Amino acid sequence: MVKPINLKELAAAAGLGLAGITGAAPLDTITERLQHRLAEGRITPFEEKDPFRRISPGHLLPDCRTIIVLGLPYTTACDPLPLSESDGPRGEVARCARGLDYHVVLEQKGEQLARLIQKEIAAPLRYRVLSDRSPLIERELARLAGLGRSGENCTLITPECGSYVALGTILLDREMEENSPLPGSCAGCGRCLASCPTGALVAPHILDPTRCLSYLTQAPGVVPAEIRPLFGRRLYGCDRCQEVCPHNRRQQPPLSPENTFDFFPGQPLLLPLLQMTGKEFSQTIGFSAAGWRGKTTLQRNAVIALGNSGDQSAVPSLARLLAEDARPLIRLHAAWALGRIAGVKARRYLEISLKREQDQAVRIELRRALDEAI
Repeated sequence: MVKPINLKELAAAAGLGLAGITGAAPLDTITERLQHRLAEGRITPFEEKDPFRRISPGHLLPDCRTIIVLGLPYTTACDPLPLSESDGPRGEVARCARGLDYHVVLEQKGEQLARLIQKEIAAPLRYRVLSDRSPLIERELARLAGLGRSGENCTLITPECGSYVALGTILLDREMEENSPLPGSCAGCGRCLASCPTGALVAPHILDPTRCLSYLTQAPGVVPAEIRPLFGRRLYGCDRCQEVCPHNRRQQPPLSPENTFDFFPGQPLLLPLLQMTGKEFSQTIGFSAAGWRGKTTLQRNAVIALGNSGDQSAVPSLARLLAEDARPLIRLHAAWALGRIAGVKARRYLEISLKREQDQAVRIELRRALDEAI
């Protein structure tokens, strides 16, 4: 074991809000839970399916002895109050996706912290810095490292920042003194479960990600028709279960330098998003954590949000997509949105499109939309 270090001081020097230390032994206690999730289909394509790889850091860094868990608050400068819609309908973006991509920030700050540790111990150090792109279960590691407690909504609730915290890890080939988990648990009030728009929180600490809007706004392809109304005006992510959490109401995390500018505003205008070019996307939303999903997925969500807005001013733009957009995915959701807004103009555009549309999936959606657009 190397000499003790002042991790809190070094983490602050690296610009990190939170850091703790836990061991690198496999998390055997949660293997059964992971296997149940897999068997019940409560897993997304974004996740590692092999339980062993999720609990064992050794395959990511041979001879891993210690894990430093990093926490980065993602409070942003966005005004949380509703903005005027005089310029057109607006969408909603989760807090984690407004500022600079936290994956990039965590990796950069983690590298800086690792170099500071190496300088402090004055010995060769093999390490690997990871953000939540890794297969490891970071929330459980963070709990063991004393960063916070497990919430019933499957988030990590920290004393300093509530649950608005992004997590990362540094795997080390040296043993270090470990922190202890915090005593107690979340409030257990059940507000998060009651507030979930889709019932994705099926029980305390049990999430069905295939019904979670945070996942569904990121998933590619056609959004199931029964889920679209539940999107509301969400473009990326969902903060509902965190917004109602009493732990978050008591906290006001400091604004980090990386989040002083919203690359993806919290309540962006929807109609301009439909016309955004690839270059415009890469220079704005592309810098945020939502950028990895690409323009098409977010424009699909914008179309759904316009349908849910019920705003007649969106009809011409949706009709233009239906007539001119080369992507069947966008045309299909534009048909649904027009049917949801309804009215004489929307119905006329749907009838015209049905006469010329060649894609069968879009044609089916057009017929359904006509049944709705009365």
